[in-house]
Amino acid sequence: MSVTRLRLEQPPTAIRPTDPKDASAQLRLRLANRAHTGPWDPIRDESFYTEAGQRLELDLDQRSWAAGNAYAFAVLEVDAGDRLIGRVALSNVVRGPWQNATLGYWIDEGSGGRGHATRAVLLALQFAFEHAGLHRVQPAIIPRNVRSVRVAEKVGFRLEGRALHYLKINGVWEDHDVYALTLEDWERMRG
Repeated sequence: MSVTRLRLEQPPTAIRPTDPKDASAQLRLRLANRAHTGPWDPIRDESFYTEAGQRLELDLDQRSWAAGNAYAFAVLEVDAGDRLIGRVALSNVVRGPWQNATLGYWIDEGSGGRGHATRAVLLALQFAFEHAGLHRVQPAIIPRNVRSVRVAEKVGFRLEGRALHYLKINGVWEDHDVYALTLEDWERMRG
């Protein structure tokens, strides 16, 4: 399924598909937020924190978009000249009878607390349901990640249950709470 690459905006936040030209800015952001995102990320090889590593991630984003199995977006601060402040991605896209994706997101620590994550997630959901033809989106969140839990709650995700030892995060198999939102939920929220 071919899905149009487009920018969506809810000022002061916007999302647009990641671009290989983002490598330098994304590297600066990753380095500046390494301690902030580290507790919630898998262990990464040091090569990830190089410009070549970021170019590889962005190249993989382009390939995944073309294959229709993931849609990664740069999160931008509109009021600061579209400064790159994070990432939101619909991954593990499954078509057929499920029409599902997982959702991940993170925002620069210095840009947190201003609603950027909530707006970016809402824009990603708009893309998922109104442009990508998905029926369900599921974030999985480590229960002690209170900021991410708060975003999921504010957006309107439903908590569906706890998956034990779900993902290996920072070297440890972590339990995750699985949240979900369906197209029907989205239409009710918008309606």
